[in-house]
Amino acid sequence: MKTRTYVGIYLASLLILVGIAWLERSPGYMDADYYYAAGLRIATNKSWQEPYLWNYLAEPDSLPAPAFTYWMPAAGLFSALGISLTGSGDFWSARIFFLLSAAGIAPLTAYMAYTFTPKRWAAVLAGALAIFSGFYLVYLPTTDTFAIYMLMGGVIFLLIRRLQQDLKNRLERHEQGEPANSGSISPLWIYLLAGLTAGLMYMTRADGLIWLLMVMAAVIMQLYQFHVRKPAQDTLGKFGYWLPVLLSLTAFLVVCGPWMGRNLGLFGTMIAPGSGKALWITRYDELFAYPASEIKPSRWAAQGLFSIIQARTWALGINSGSTLAVQGGIFLLPLSLAGMWAWRKDWRVILGTAGWSFLFIVMSLVFPFQGARGGFFHAGAGFQVLVWSLVPVGLDKFATWGQRKRGWLQESAVVKFGIGLISLTILLTGFLSWQRLTGSAATNQAWGAKVEAYEQIEAFLRDEDVSSEHVVMVNNPPGYYAAAKRPAIVIPDGGLEAVENAAEKYNALYLVIDKDFPQGMQALYQDPGSIPGLQYWRSISDMHLYLISP
Repeated sequence: MKTRTYVGIYLASLLILVGIAWLERSPGYMDADYYYAAGLRIATNKSWQEPYLWNYLAEPDSLPAPAFTYWMPAAGLFSALGISLTGSGDFWSARIFFLLSAAGIAPLTAYMAYTFTPKRWAAVLAGALAIFSGFYLVYLPTTDTFAIYMLMGGVIFLLIRRLQQDLKNRLERHEQGEPANSGSISPLWIYLLAGLTAGLMYMTRADGLIWLLMVMAAVIMQLYQFHVRKPAQDTLGKFGYWLPVLLSLTAFLVVCGPWMGRNLGLFGTMIAPGSGKALWITRYDELFAYPASEIKPSRWAAQGLFSIIQARTWALGINSGSTLAVQGGIFLLPLSLAGMWAWRKDWRVILGTAGWSFLFIVMSLVFPFQGARGGFFHAGAGFQVLVWSLVPVGLDKFATWGQRKRGWLQESAVVKFGIGLISLTILLTGFLSWQRLTGSAATNQAWGAKVEAYEQIEAFLRDEDVSSEHVVMVNNPPGYYAAAKRPAIVIPDGGLEAVENAAEKYNALYLVIDKDFPQGMQALYQDPGSIPGLQYWRSISDMHLYLISP
């Protein structure tokens, strides 16, 4: 297919994404706020210390605290690159590389679809599905992991295809009696690039380790099958046989090794302490518990077998619904599954299915609360290029069935149903995007509404001559810092006692309560007034400001 088609798909995608970005005047929610705030700190303050805490899992002694003790740093670095490029700390600058990366997803999907169904309509259909990406569209332009993860996942699937194709070509040459070359089957840069990409995915999300496993499985499958099926006189030798494995692992460690060394030096473990401790929470809000020292295996086990099973059953249901509605796009899933069955011997389908299944199990049984509350939604983005690219295969099979059973004209049926799929996808994406941006229905809050309220609160505090060094306690500390450049800590789970203890340790003087109040804060929001330890000061927008007194 001609290059100009891919360029056209890229530009169309970029245009749509810029339009969505124009409607998103701020990151929109805490994850994206965090990466934007981190980018500001790295680019403008040259600091890997954070004057905000959105959880207490790492148990820092004071503010500022070490950065990225729960989430991985790649999205923060992407944000910092844009800010450094323009020299401006505005949100548009932070999004530059997210927008450019997100626009690359559609042509990558189109190319992937063309490798399955080498017809122009297949590439255009898959590219359109990636442009109008349903639930994902509003999240791709903002400062979060979606764009990076989705793009890099597609790159890894293309590299897996290259490994399988190189094996096939090498075996065909052997069958024709051509002499074998010693060394690796594919060019060495393929193994290096696969390891580097898996490393970037791990630096984006901790579950990126699944993608390293997929890469290593593909390399070993290639080498093993060649070793078993090659002529007996052709031997790679032990070093040549394992060289691709070593190259991929080395490339992965080149990307991730410095980060693991940093964690080892700061915390004594290669994995940041926050993500490890989160394994033992018994409900989602315990991510914000203070003190976090109470979160431990013995307490997790003490909740009882029934509670453990109940939580995981709940997560299995939520993640199954997400599979159908989010990743499968509701009406696209049957076609994608049909495409997977048709290409069930392709390594991309084999390893993609295995990787997704492992992710589903981990996000449902190991991290049920984080998985059901957004982790599976985030991590599943890496598989979307494969899902969309297989839809044309399923459609082609469906049209072939219609031709055989109903007398359809196959080409005409493909065009008509393809247009119908794109139209339905546009309608669904438009509805979901409008709902998320305007705050209608389930979201109940317009995109970025909290940031606007934080700016109003900060303006009031400055009018009252409150020092910018004084710490505020809020639901979204990185969002408050990004809006106001004031140190902030999260309102802890555990009621008023936890609030007082956390405020004392981190010198927080002000408390901001909004309608997403934590457990035990209902009265303070619905009927604001002074109580021992908290002096009601003012209501701004839909938030209440309290002075924390000893």
